[in-house]
Amino acid sequence: MVALVASSGCSRHAGSPVTPSDPIAGIGVSQIPTGSLAGSAVLIFPVGGILFGDSLSGEAVRRADLLDRAVAVVDSTVRRDGRGITWQGLAEMRTTIRRSPAVSIADPASVPTGFLLAERVEAIPDPLWSSLRALAALSGARMALIPVAVRLDGSPGAVRATYVFAMLDTRLGQMVWRGRVSGPSAATAEAALVACAALAVPSLR
Repeated sequence: MVALVASSGCSRHAGSPVTPSDPIAGIGVSQIPTGSLAGSAVLIFPVGGILFGDSLSGEAVRRADLLDRAVAVVDSTVRRDGRGITWQGLAEMRTTIRRSPAVSIADPASVPTGFLLAERVEAIPDPLWSSLRALAALSGARMALIPVAVRLDGSPGAVRATYVFAMLDTRLGQMVWRGRVSGPSAATAEAALVACAALAVPSLR
């Protein structure tokens, strides 16, 4: 019973007695495999969407602000903890696009990525695939980290966040890894996002 943003690509049929399944439940728990990325350049896309559990449906009025916060938290945490990797986030990708006006590249913040929550993902469609190819050619990044969505559930005063990440091969257009990370309960949605993101990258200890 999760309220899913429209950009996630899930459809509903009016009058259906079937409760929509949780698109995150079937995704395995796994931290971002940063160890295999050392010495390489990796694109970081913005968080694609935000979901709210039934008990936190009231937070939906803050959807835009919480999504912006989720994007900022992932970007700063991955850069801090994913050492030895050249991370290229939204700002860097937009700079690359501005420097190459002859190349048609969709803005990374507007590219739909919700299909990556599907049970099976066999191919990466356009416009994401064409954008990845172009950005890879211009930046040298072989992989792209896609924070597909973040879910907030629990209850007011005890909020938990769960991020779903996918790693895509920018040259082959294939998903090479996908996992979810859940954080501990926190007093606010913002604190829950920070606590969850802190667990996304494996500790060096």
